Order: sequence, then C-alpha cells, then structure tokens
Amino acid sequence: MQWIDHILNLAAWILWINGSMGLMQPWKPQGGISLVGTLKALSSSRMNPAWFFILGVILILCFKILLLHYLGKPLASTVAVDFLLFPVFFKTGSLAHMTLMGVVTFIRFSFMGYLWLWFLRCLTTGKGMDPLHGMLDAVLGPLGQRKAWLQGVLLWLLGVMLWTLLGALLARLEILPGRDASSLLWQATLISSAAWMSLRWLIYGMLALYLVHSYVYLGGWEGWDWLDQGVERLLWPIKPLRLHWKRIDFTPMVAWPLYGLLFALISRWLTHQGVVAAL
Repeated sequence: MQWIDHILNLAAWILWINGSMGLMQPWKPQGGISLVGTLKALSSSRMNPAWFFILGVILILCFKILLLHYLGKPLASTVAVDFLLFPVFFKTGSLAHMTLMGVVTFIRFSFMGYLWLWFLRCLTTGKGMDPLHGMLDAVLGPLGQRKAWLQGVLLWLLGVMLWTLLGALLARLEILPGRDASSLLWQATLISSAAWMSLRWLIYGMLALYLVHSYVYLGGWEGWDWLDQGVERLLWPIKPLRLHWKRIDFTPMVAWPLYGLLFALISRWLTHQGVVAAL
C-alpha cells in the first residue's frame, strides 16, 4: 500500500507543479483557428488550462483514497504513515481516516519534493546553468524569487506551520494524544528539521551517478554538466585528497560514508528529541 501511495502522490505532484506554474503565469485566451472562431468574440470567463492539471490532482487523490480504503480494509485494520520521527496510524475501514491520510501524505510528499528542488537549485550556480535556473525558479514559484538562504528558512518555517496545524487536527480527532501549544510547536520544529534528512537519498544518488559518469560516457546531455558542477560542490571538503585513477574519480566513495555518518548523527539526535517530545 505504501508503494501505491508513493506512486500516486508522484503523479499528483507532477500535475500540481504544472498547474501551479500555469496559474502563476499570465494567461490570455487564444483566438479560434477557423473563420467563425476569429469572428466570434471570446468569452472572458474561458478557463485557464492550468485548472485542468489541478482537477487532475483532485481526481488522482480521490482515486488514491478509494483505492487505499478498499484495498486496505481486508488486509489490515490500520495503516501507519511515517512522519519521520514517529508513525501515525489511520483506520483503513474509515473513509474519513483514509481521506485525511490521502491528503496528508500528498502534502508530506510535496513538501519533501520542494526541499529537493530547492537543494538542486542551490547546487546550480555555475556558468551555463541559466535555463535550469529558470525552470527551477518557475517550479518553486514565489520562493524562486528569493535568495537561496531565505528560501531554505521559509521552507523550514512552512514545515513547522504545517505540522502545527496537522498535529492540532490529529489531536482533535483523537488520532494523536493532545498536548499544549509549546510542546506541539517543539514537536513541529523537530519534524520540520527531520524532513531535511530526506536529502541524503538525493545526495547518494548524485554521488553514484557522478562516479559512473566519471568513467562511462553517457552522452552530451547538458544535465551531466550540471551534475558535475553540483557534485563538485558536495565534494569540496575532501576534494584535495584527489582520489583518482585514470579517468575515474573515487572521491564519491569516500564522501558517501562521511555523509552517511553526518546524517546518521543528526537523525539520531532528532529521533531522541522526538521521543522525549512524545512523552
């Protein structure tokens, strides 16, 4: 069930990105291509095509909710959703619970997706990256017009706000135990911080691709130039080691466990704080 949830969330998020980009850009109805279409006055209320993407998001979420409800009910009485520091259990037999779960997991997926896009945007600061900059800025929407450090702070604050609202809602529905405002805010701070730990998988993937690309020619796609520049920034602390053999750069093999250790230590501290906050 988790894989179904992830795949449908990805499909809905792609439609959401296209729809949100279309809504933020000025749009004017186009004239008809036939003689009658050119003579007939256009209605000012004609719908922006971006709304069809938003409608697609709603339809996918509705399909996901019904699918998880009818598939999960015979298999298990509850399904656990991992919120990074602790799981939240939803009743598969309750359509209301599955509706809440479907919306919440999509918001969680979208938030982490925007974190990944922001991180990729921060790595693309070299020459010749203007087209990619423009695309990522458009996807990030209003955040794309801010400085990189401010984007990160705003994303972190957004995560705090989302969990504060969600935690209060789940407590009201008796899915989670109730807690005072200060404890809820501290819990939201930890969960928003823990969301950044998902960047480890993006970093691992980039290091692996860089290692392969340093030896195997994978074509002249300009994305490989971006990958090289991005990984160079990730490797700068240990780049002086120069772990090369012929054309192969083995530096990522050293960086991998170092990044793993760093993320493990941070995750362990956040988990410990999350356990304490849950008491």
